[in-house]
Amino acid sequence: MVARVYGHRGAGTAESMSFLPANAQHIGARSSQQDSFGFGDPEDEAFLAHGGFVAVVCDGMGGMEHGDLASRTAVRAFLEAYRKKNPRESIPAALERSVREANDRVVEMAHELGAAESVGTTLVAAVLVDPGAEAKEMYFISVGDSGLFYVSGGQMQTVNRPHIFANLLDSAVARGTMSKEQAMLHPERESLTSFIGVEVLEEIDRNVDPWPMSEGDSILLASDGLFKTLTTEQILGTLNGHPQRWPDALVARTLQEKYEYQDNVTVLSVTVRDKPDTLKLPPPAVEVEKTVKPEKTLLLPPRKRSRRMVALALAIGIAGIAIAGGGWLYKKHHAAHVVEKK
Repeated sequence: MVARVYGHRGAGTAESMSFLPANAQHIGARSSQQDSFGFGDPEDEAFLAHGGFVAVVCDGMGGMEHGDLASRTAVRAFLEAYRKKNPRESIPAALERSVREANDRVVEMAHELGAAESVGTTLVAAVLVDPGAEAKEMYFISVGDSGLFYVSGGQMQTVNRPHIFANLLDSAVARGTMSKEQAMLHPERESLTSFIGVEVLEEIDRNVDPWPMSEGDSILLASDGLFKTLTTEQILGTLNGHPQRWPDALVARTLQEKYEYQDNVTVLSVTVRDKPDTLKLPPPAVEVEKTVKPEKTLLLPPRKRSRRMVALALAIGIAGIAIAGGGWLYKKHHAAHVVEKK
């Protein structure tokens, strides 16, 4: 696999870090790499003390223009913004500010390219901090459908909530305004309802209270090229050996599926270290041969469509819901929405 990093691919020294980072990435069967990622500076002990160690993944939207540029811009803008955090600013506040600055930067870039409302990327970021106690803490923020997973004791838990149209469809089923079959078969089910690059960023998922982490616990940040190809059981079955080898193993396992239209896949891991002498990076990732399908054969998933297309689906595809619960739908799409996990 090819490791591609914006920021630092490294963990610093055993004296300055409590966490083991690793990463891997592959283009899949696509003609371009639209995922980007980065880490904070693992050697800045003064910043680590109040800002923690940050990791971020962005997945450029393949059905829109300049997805690769959008993801790179978002990663860089996010890391630059987070680096401005001072000890008086809380981590959740710094994460939200950084996400909004990244969104503004992508929107600005889109206008400069003459592609307003046609450029976008997902973003998921996590910060691990060592408060000086036995337990460590994790904070996260996400926009779109890239994933954050918590791994502990041989179990994996999804941490963040994807911003996809399926949420509205499933709520409609719960309200009795749509059948489960209609919701599952809806063509816009996987379309994004929020992403970096919208003029007004409304839906953000984050936690405000710390997520406790113990020695040996890990988090995985991944683009959907991983978890839309592999099942939870397949992912867990791959998490063997040293955790810094997990990203390479997961990307390799994804490619073993030989999915004809395999999306870009990016995996980052950060593990709470159990012994100082384990703080070593794995060998450089080795590039494996890839098969790139002709551009005309790529079937881009509907989730990569613009917010305008989702709005069109609302108007046409589920008119029954709009009539039955128009106020509810309007509120979900237009009211400020920050999901805060306690």
